[in-house]
Amino acid sequence: MKDLIWIEISKNAVIKNLKQLRKIVGDDVVLSVAVKANAYGHGIKGISKLLVENGADWLSVNSIEEAEILRNNKIKKPILIMGFVQKKDLSRVVDLDARIFLYDISTAKELSKIAVKKGKNVFVHIKVDTGLSRLGILSDEVSSFVKNLKKLNNLVVEGVATHFATDDDGNDDGYFRSQLASFRNIAKILKENGIDDLMINGSSSASAIICDGLEFDIIRAGIAIYGYHSSEYVKNYCKNNKIKFLPALSLKTKVAQVKEISKGSCVSYGCDFVSEKKMKIAVLPVGYSDGLDRKLGNVGHVLIKEKKARIVGRVCMNMMVVNISGIAGVASEDEVVLIGNQGKQKITADDIAKQTGSINYEVLARLRESIARHYV
Repeated sequence: MKDLIWIEISKNAVIKNLKQLRKIVGDDVVLSVAVKANAYGHGIKGISKLLVENGADWLSVNSIEEAEILRNNKIKKPILIMGFVQKKDLSRVVDLDARIFLYDISTAKELSKIAVKKGKNVFVHIKVDTGLSRLGILSDEVSSFVKNLKKLNNLVVEGVATHFATDDDGNDDGYFRSQLASFRNIAKILKENGIDDLMINGSSSASAIICDGLEFDIIRAGIAIYGYHSSEYVKNYCKNNKIKFLPALSLKTKVAQVKEISKGSCVSYGCDFVSEKKMKIAVLPVGYSDGLDRKLGNVGHVLIKEKKARIVGRVCMNMMVVNISGIAGVASEDEVVLIGNQGKQKITADDIAKQTGSINYEVLARLRESIARHYV
């Protein structure tokens, strides 16, 4: 690889994760994989093609722009837009033959008008807020919303959707069950208003794995496809039940310079680290502009020569420094692993999340989109 900084994605890991989740949810469920946020840092174009080729039924995105990326790359599978779409972009939704979450009647009216004008039907999913307090209509607004929605032409109400706040927590004091009961009641209300055969759309990776008997028609899977879990509870559940998901992403760079510094030397901005003795350091051409957290300074590690090297001093915009005093033979342009495996050593997004007070989602999703991604 000639790149200065690059990401490797294991196709085998992604495929195995997809098949593992399919085994859990069964063949009769629509498996819609979330490829929003550049496929959680894994590259929306390459990952989407890989998923479609290996059994994903739908793809879920956040924005109209992400939906366009998929269609422009010849992805013909159903696309579900889960995020906010401005009225000025609704025409693009129709042109893309994309599905959309609806929770605002003025948006629904505008979408209907455009669909009628273009002579096309648009599949929509009513998004309800059952307790997360994000996008969605509230429970007491469902009946009036549906009555108004039924008056509109060229909108096909295909499903009802929600998102749970605590479906990955085995000790949530019943909040998940409360949301679930509210969601089931809303589906009942919709049926009473003459909307039958709805696709029930509420499951994430976590609830699909740990919650038996949900009987939802669509699983919106995200983090599990990329080899991670949304909580320690889900991680332990999988371990105890011999369910294995494989992290697919590795982040790598090369050593820029190796040198020896004397006792009392300041390393990086602010002199947050001052060497207590003579030490050997390696300068790496990667920093927070690439998506790495500044809080890794003096805390995190990288892998060089199959050994862990601690990051010393502050992480800079485009560089960082690591202590290689105990690692022999390090030279300029040697490979460095920031996330992934090297020999028997490994650094995961979970490790970095714990060190920086973050979550694995953020660690992966913030990786700079312009970093070259190689599917291996």
